[in-house]
Amino acid sequence: MTFSKNVLCVLVACSAFFGCKLGTRQNTVNHRTAYKFINPDDVSIARLGDGTSVQIQFTTKEDALCELFYYSQDPAGTPAESAPVRAPCSGGDTPRKEFHETLTGLSAEAVYNFGIFVWTTASSKEKGEVLLVRESTAGSGAIRNADGKYEEIMISRFNLPLRSAEIQKAHLDPPMTALELVGRSGSNLGCAPSLDDLAWTSRAVTGKGGLAALAMRGFATAEAVEADARLLATFNSLQFGNPEWEWTYRTPERDNVLVKIRTPARLTAVEVSQRTKVTLGDVKLADAEGSIPLESGYPLSVAWQWDNLPATSFVHLRLGKSGEIGAIHCVFDTKAGRATLDPAKFSGLSAGKQSFILELESVVFHATTGWLSRSVDWRSIKLEKS
Repeated sequence: MTFSKNVLCVLVACSAFFGCKLGTRQNTVNHRTAYKFINPDDVSIARLGDGTSVQIQFTTKEDALCELFYYSQDPAGTPAESAPVRAPCSGGDTPRKEFHETLTGLSAEAVYNFGIFVWTTASSKEKGEVLLVRESTAGSGAIRNADGKYEEIMISRFNLPLRSAEIQKAHLDPPMTALELVGRSGSNLGCAPSLDDLAWTSRAVTGKGGLAALAMRGFATAEAVEADARLLATFNSLQFGNPEWEWTYRTPERDNVLVKIRTPARLTAVEVSQRTKVTLGDVKLADAEGSIPLESGYPLSVAWQWDNLPATSFVHLRLGKSGEIGAIHCVFDTKAGRATLDPAKFSGLSAGKQSFILELESVVFHATTGWLSRSVDWRSIKLEKS
């Protein structure tokens, strides 16, 4: 077993764990050459599934006990270096030489330092050793500077009803931390005139970024093809309930890159009501779009349910065609589950058929690989305004 290619290992030893200042040698690699208990070359650390758990494997030179800990590399992130999360290794008080540990409850949108604290029953806990592992984004195609800010990221846009994904690279000017990226990817709640897409991610894209031979397996399977300055994949089917979605590709620096993309959130039920109530089913592009009356003087209500929701998500309601008089765009908290529009909100719409689109947008930034994954599921109907 060798060091994972996705991490840089920084080794720190101290005589007393609780009094040791962690991270004092974060900018050195393999600086220490001798370890009493830990086999540094047998350490492997890898994020699992949707990025919210990590597997830590290592061995010791003799039977030992251990404790794990971690903290955010971002000074503004949590947990802080001064208050790391600690967890005992599995197996209780039974010493052993091989450890296969899993930590859960992590954020996919954070990069951590992971620590392994090892001691033996003969030497006591006060004479243990600490090995500190620093996660790195090297090799995915994204660029993360030494200060923790991302200069370039990869962006995927997934459309559930269309069963398609679009992939591009984005250059960030100025560079941003993971926390800043997630914040910029959000939406302000409330209603406003509906305008064309002015998202910063759309303005930042620079093309395919050297990605080639992109293949997707698991939740949705396809081989991406080049389409202008992007990569595009279309899927015959989606395996809802399958949490694994592995993407492999080439970059100018590496022949074989593997990233795991979180499977998207989806709408499981949508209901629209005014004087008429209707349930909106899954989008079927071959079918004609239905319609219901939109009468003045009555509020318009919508309710929705969801599945597989990430930490960052929004529900968008679009009435009318973007850019036209009276068209509005509203953003709601997904977990509210419902919203009501006062008649004054849509009074400016012209008479006749107007589009109604409800979108569930989910956003996940995979900090360890530098991928910003955006997905949208939507339902639509025509509203006939009298």
